[in-house]
Amino acid sequence: MADTQQGRAAKQQHTGSLGTFAGVFTPSILTILGIILFLRLGYVVGSAGLARTLVILVLANGISILTTISLSAIATNIHVKGGGDYYLISRTLGLEFGGAIGIVLFLAQSVSIGFYCIGFGEAVVRILPGAGQVFHSPQVIALAAAIFLFLLAWLGADWATRFQYVVMAILAAALVSYFAGGLIKWETVQLADNWGAPENGPGFWILFAIFFPAVTGFTQGVSMSGDLKDPGKSLPLGTFAAVGISILIYFCAAVVFSAGAPRDVLMNNYGAMQQVAFFGWMITAGVIAATMSSAMASFLGAPRILQSLAGDRIFGFLLPFAKGVGPNANPRRGVLLSAGIA
Repeated sequence: MADTQQGRAAKQQHTGSLGTFAGVFTPSILTILGIILFLRLGYVVGSAGLARTLVILVLANGISILTTISLSAIATNIHVKGGGDYYLISRTLGLEFGGAIGIVLFLAQSVSIGFYCIGFGEAVVRILPGAGQVFHSPQVIALAAAIFLFLLAWLGADWATRFQYVVMAILAAALVSYFAGGLIKWETVQLADNWGAPENGPGFWILFAIFFPAVTGFTQGVSMSGDLKDPGKSLPLGTFAAVGISILIYFCAAVVFSAGAPRDVLMNNYGAMQQVAFFGWMITAGVIAATMSSAMASFLGAPRILQSLAGDRIFGFLLPFAKGVGPNANPRRGVLLSAGIA
């Protein structure tokens, strides 16, 4: 009886404060609409042709939809706590599978923080004068970005969510600029020329592999499960909304690419979206926002996976990371470790 009361008290103590839009939809859509959209989708369209690109989009998004259905089925049938992907896997396949996968998930997301910050640094360096100066190196800018994101993650999910709203506004403005420029530069003849694949282009599955990471971003919203008011409702609704809207954006973006730029530009220039857009500089701002949003999502997700993993007491050396701070049990010890890895 005492154990049951303690368990109920723990559940009440760890009740989150984020809703569907802030806790699931926002981190998911910001990660899905990332670097692949801005820097690689044009290359895929030019190298595969629009017809094969649409097939790639159907296959890749079909996988994400099936995964979302499975996720929703689990989330609506169990009491979901913190830990995101790890928690759902461990409660369906067992702690042994969950523990092995959870360690890899934590390390992968922590390392990805560093990769995203380096991408942010490289994007910023290209638009700054005096690129040869020490303080204009990608590594220094990446370190500054990592410190800024660390402070947001340290303060908690509420602060990080406010930052993500700013990023979402920048991404939305970049996409509006791209679609406006694409409609102005629309050429039906060019769309017909880009419909088929070139003779000596890369293979279908190579291009599929290049694009596929774009559709895996919906898992970032799942990582926020412990900070949600109602995970059973928010996880399916927010994830399906993010996946559905992103599918529409990717399909429209592929069509606009094929009608707005010639094949040689799409295949040889990763900045083709900048040429198509009405305001090219807004695409650069979108790339910067995309890298920061992806890094922020990983900074929020990785410590929560580690905290849930430690709370299950699978590995004794992880027990200190089970402790959280504040009413939402913010995993600050995990944030420190993720920052160190990044």
